[in-house]
Amino acid sequence: MEAIKFSQANSVFKALSDLDESQCFSIHAYQRIIPSGNLDGAHQVIVAWKPSVLDLERINKGEPVFISMLGGLAPHFLTTSFEEAISIGL
Repeated sequence: MEAIKFSQANSVFKALSDLDESQCFSIHAYQRIIPSGNLDGAHQVIVAWKPSVLDLERINKGEPVFISMLGGLAPHFLTTSFEEAISIGL
């Protein structure tokens, strides 16, 4: 999958200074502080990934999507809808 720039993105996370783009690439994101609801005041970050043809073939065969995170696992979920992603905590 490829991380992509999307129309709602309002920031870019860049690689740490001791890494180059081949080790950790920059990624466009949407960031906000949730303004109300049960997650009032929580920081939210949304990024977008575009599946390749091979990814789509695997997904269509029922194979899983894997998430790899360094430093622990933050609460998260996957969706194909920005509107659904931003509705968290409302």
